[in-house]
Amino acid sequence: MKGYTEITQEIINRLQQGTIPWRQTWKSGLPCNAISRQPYRGVNWILLSNHNYHSNLWLTFNQTKQLGGYIHRGEHGIHIIYWNITEKLCLDELGEEYVDKVPLMRTYTVFNIEQTSVNIEDKVRSCDPIAGAQAIVDGYQGAPEIIPGEPAYSPLLDKVMIPAMTSFDSTDAYYSTLFHELSHSTGHSSRLNRPIKNHYGSDPYAEEELVAEMSAAYLSGIAGVDIHAKTIDNAASYIEHWSSRFSDNVKLIISLSSRAQKSSDWILGNRYDHVDNQTPAD
Repeated sequence: MKGYTEITQEIINRLQQGTIPWRQTWKSGLPCNAISRQPYRGVNWILLSNHNYHSNLWLTFNQTKQLGGYIHRGEHGIHIIYWNITEKLCLDELGEEYVDKVPLMRTYTVFNIEQTSVNIEDKVRSCDPIAGAQAIVDGYQGAPEIIPGEPAYSPLLDKVMIPAMTSFDSTDAYYSTLFHELSHSTGHSSRLNRPIKNHYGSDPYAEEELVAEMSAAYLSGIAGVDIHAKTIDNAASYIEHWSSRFSDNVKLIISLSSRAQKSSDWILGNRYDHVDNQTPAD
């Protein structure tokens, strides 16, 4: 449980400092590995967000050495996670042996490239965020119908309601809201089959809301949409609620961020069946 506790405490610390880490705007792009340029996934992109670096590129200690560099004196890395798949011999009801694959969470440390002596050129985002956001919406295969109405998703009708873009303060606000409702739609029984028909105010309702919020944040980060355009009412109460929930269940943030990653993957067309977080590169 040490890894779960350590990761969860990092999230709680940020919340108690008044920061909502999954609402970071990534103007330089989502956090990604400096060598593979693959974005970090699951809870890792949350952990690597909201740091005061201009670069979104990260390296392990070994990768830094392989590139002929070093970590600057006094710098501290960020602990993120990966899943180590182990095989366990089990017996079924008839006493027959079978091999079960069990994912075990492990942590490793990465450093922002600005914490190192390595000089790698950033790929500057050159795309149009609004065009990118619309491309994500248009690329959602088997998506629910989008119709005019107050922002909501109806599991019964499998329809997303959203007002006209002119009803929002900004185009960014429109797309961040649309991403949120589309993320709810991935829980439909014909898609990821999450429990989304929950009573307002219940724990399952709050968890599904956070899944949709994190999924929408990830999609916004890919497009370059400013997710700060959508504010949270009663932010202090919101932060206190989730700090308390995560304290009571140290596995919760990792579980919810995994559901959110699957949601955004579904919309993007990446139907992953494997565990979300990549293994560390040496």
